[in-house]
Amino acid sequence: MKEKIKLISEGLISSLQHLKKNGTKKYFQHDFDCSLFLDWNLSDIRDSEEHKLVFQKLGAISGPVVYWFEILPPTSNEDIRNCISEYKYSDGAKSVPALKKKYFKDSKALYVGKVKRNFWGRVIQHLGYYHVKRTQGLQLYHWAKELGLKVRLHAYEFEPEMDDLVSLFELQFSRILKPITGKH
Repeated sequence: MKEKIKLISEGLISSLQHLKKNGTKKYFQHDFDCSLFLDWNLSDIRDSEEHKLVFQKLGAISGPVVYWFEILPPTSNEDIRNCISEYKYSDGAKSVPALKKKYFKDSKALYVGKVKRNFWGRVIQHLGYYHVKRTQGLQLYHWAKELGLKVRLHAYEFEPEMDDLVSLFELQFSRILKPITGKH
């Protein structure tokens, strides 16, 4: 077993050295104005005129991803948390991230996450257009529309061999960015 641990360690170190030398595979950024969201819950948002291009770009991202949603001015963190809390306890609400009792009030990060594949699907969940209520996501369509929230999605795609390590990057990003929602 000691030899297996050594082999695994060498593989992980090799992946990290490649990342250190070459950086991530791809960076993606897109702004969403939640006040403009339409009801795409009965059809596929990927086919909508206003979101078709962004989902084409998201569909090209195939590897593991670490991402976060940045809060753009002027919405306050307290208003965001109040709206999430109100939505969370409303009838028929979908699952949303945890709201920490203590949080960094000056944070610009709404949420930090990671996914090993199908990043575009995770974005659909966060936007609030996934049909399964218990699948956790920000559900922006359901509470942020009326608030007029604007967010910027940042995403770093890693090489496929990094899929077991993206959780560590998610943890470190959350420590740096101090998101106002989610548990890490």
